[in-house]
Amino acid sequence: MTDLVFHKAEKYIEEDLEYYFSGERDIHSQVKPGQDIYSFTPDSSHLNIDYQDGKVGNFFFPFAPGSLDRVYIGISFPLFANNWGAAFLRHLMTLVKPDGCVVLPVYPEMQASEKNFWARSILENIFISRSRWKGMSNIWAENDGVMSMRIGRKSPPEISSTANYLLRQGSQAAIRQSIRHPESDITTSDNFLSLHTAHWQNVTTSALVEKIVQDHFGRKGAVHFCALGPDLNNSILATELLLSPYINIESAASEIPSNELAIHDPQDIIAYHNREVGDKLRITSEQGAALTTTGLNVLSLINALTTLNHEEQSNLINMAWKKLATGGLLIVRESDSALSPDHLNSLLTPLGKTKHYSSLVASEHNLDVEISHYSLLIEQELREENKNRTGIFWVVQK
Repeated sequence: MTDLVFHKAEKYIEEDLEYYFSGERDIHSQVKPGQDIYSFTPDSSHLNIDYQDGKVGNFFFPFAPGSLDRVYIGISFPLFANNWGAAFLRHLMTLVKPDGCVVLPVYPEMQASEKNFWARSILENIFISRSRWKGMSNIWAENDGVMSMRIGRKSPPEISSTANYLLRQGSQAAIRQSIRHPESDITTSDNFLSLHTAHWQNVTTSALVEKIVQDHFGRKGAVHFCALGPDLNNSILATELLLSPYINIESAASEIPSNELAIHDPQDIIAYHNREVGDKLRITSEQGAALTTTGLNVLSLINALTTLNHEEQSNLINMAWKKLATGGLLIVRESDSALSPDHLNSLLTPLGKTKHYSSLVASEHNLDVEISHYSLLIEQELREENKNRTGIFWVVQK
């Protein structure tokens, strides 16, 4: 039997496995994995998968449909209750054999809502396949905190997300790049890893920005969005937000670097999602062009300040601030430690009161309020993040 388990990173492997092996959650061992379970992470460079080699594989490896027995989602895995997470789960269900399943941790309703993680009721609404009382459901409640998914009476509906482009076109994009540039020293494997790493970095970013927009504008409030700065993922972020049914993005603009690598070509993603996105998304490599729209409701600066000096940082923030409509949101995040929380605080507090959202779960951080998590390692990271404010999302409302 081929059992696989997906982790956020290698340091979480032991705790993730303990969750399923201990029996604390899966009391009757209904979905207990086999001892030869094989671990995968998103940043592993090991693509030559051999389930007996004792290595950690990359979970974006292009598995053949219907080739796996069981896929387990580790408690560290950031599988948010949004369209990306749903599309990813739907894809995994196509990879398991007819009698196989995808096993994942789920939270009680209130705890799930706190982090925007999956609760059973949300999964059932998306993936139910029964006709009244007839047929088999896709969702099986195994035990406390453990559920399994499988293809039931019919396949789940298509779910709009950039995850679909990544999971269906990622391998082809890597091959196309190698064919176009045979003289390059970059291998197909390198192209594959580069593309999937970029998309994976956006998984948390898009989930957090979506949650911030939802907290302030609800699901129906019309939003005009702009992603500003040199981050390669701006176009992916804007596209994912446009595809989300949980917020109402009426239009989006995205700034991208002029020297962006072809492997991250945003036009490929736009073409793939043309029917859903239409003319709502505008992409440009010129900062001024991205800000031609006035009355923006949300403007993001993701990894946009690190390479600038203090004066340039202030100018960029002030320019963005002027483009926001009253009640609009400025979202700032620097993923590395080049800019200290004190420095970001000095740049943003003159604009108004700042709010802080986690970079680990889709939740707002409040001082002295702890966010629960099945992973004790991540729970500790959440406490440290709340205290130190490093790597968080800063939000200021105009």
